[in-house]
Amino acid sequence: MSNPQSMQQLADKFMNEANFREQMRQDPEGAAERSGLPLDDEDKQALRSMDWGGSDEELNERVSKAFSSSFC
Repeated sequence: MSNPQSMQQLADKFMNEANFREQMRQDPEGAAERSGLPLDDEDKQALRSMDWGGSDEELNERVSKAFSSSFC
């Protein structure tokens, strides 16, 4: 991913803000764009390709793994 800091900030926001989590479930790319963080096409594709179903706990784990693996 080209903007790992932005993706990490999105992950933090996702895990800490229930309202943002719901927005990401409904429109991940739109919610990310509204956050104002810089995202490139690769970042947006990563958001589109994630499965946003499941409980908050499952999603927190999935988002944390997906975004942290991009930094390694």
